[in-house]
Amino acid sequence: FMNKRDIKAVLWDFSEDAIGGLSPDLIIRRVLSYGGIFLIVKAMREYGDDAVRRVFAAMKPTSIPKKKYHYLKNFLFA
Repeated sequence: FMNKRDIKAVLWDFSEDAIGGLSPDLIIRRVLSYGGIFLIVKAMREYGDDAVRRVFAAMKPTSIPKKKYHYLKNFLFA
């Protein structure tokens, strides 16, 4: 599952204390935007496939790099 180092990599602008109070949707959005595929898979295990897919579907395509968005939409979440 996701460890502190994984989470801090995508939530660099939050203090350690603040991270504990963040909503899962915010963490998932950050993982999708800034994390790699392995971190996205860890988020899917931690928060569930449905939650990650729901957050992805609600995100603007421009909030994720174009190639990554294409991969997620057409392969990982297909």
